[in-house]
Amino acid sequence: MAEALSARHGPGPLRVGLFVEPTERAIEDALDALPLDVLQLYTDAERAAELRALFGITVWRAVGLRTAADLPAIDEAIDGYVIEAAPPDGASLPGGNATRLDTSLLRQWSSAKPWLLAGGLTPSNVRAAIAASNATAVDVSSGVESSRGVKDPDLIRAFVTAAKTDLNGDRFVPKI
Repeated sequence: MAEALSARHGPGPLRVGLFVEPTERAIEDALDALPLDVLQLYTDAERAAELRALFGITVWRAVGLRTAADLPAIDEAIDGYVIEAAPPDGASLPGGNATRLDTSLLRQWSSAKPWLLAGGLTPSNVRAAIAASNATAVDVSSGVESSRGVKDPDLIRAFVTAAKTDLNGDRFVPKI
C-alpha cells in the first residue's frame, strides 16, 4: 500500500476513487488494488479531513446543495470540491442523481480551493451552467449516457465541445 500512497501513478488522467461514507479499510483495499490520485468522498467535512491526513492523498469532497446554506466552509482541510444538487428526497444513492443544480446558489460563493460543477449536466446545458456558475471545470456521468450506465462516445464528444465553448460560440478559455 505504501507504493500506492507515495505518488501519482504516472502520466495520463488522474485516477479518482469515489467513496460513499467510506471506512478506512475500504480505502486501504482500493489503494492496494489500484493507485489512486484523488479520493472523491461523500462524507462530512471533518471525516474528509481525517481521511486526507491518514492517507496523505488528495481529497475532494462532494457537496450536495439544496440551499446556499449547504455551501462548504472556506476553511475545510481538504483539497477541492465537487458541487452538485443534493439527492432528491427518497434517493438511495448520494449525489445529484442526474438532478440539475440551481446554479444561482453559487452566485455569491467563492472558493480558494478548486471545484467542479456536477449534476444533471448534458451537452445541451453545460455551456449555460458554466456561464451561470463561473465554474472552471465540470463533471459528467449520466448526461453522456445513451441508456443507464452506457456511455455514448458521440455524447461525450458533444459534451466536451460544448464545455469548451462559451455562450457566444467562441472557444472557452478557463479562468484559472
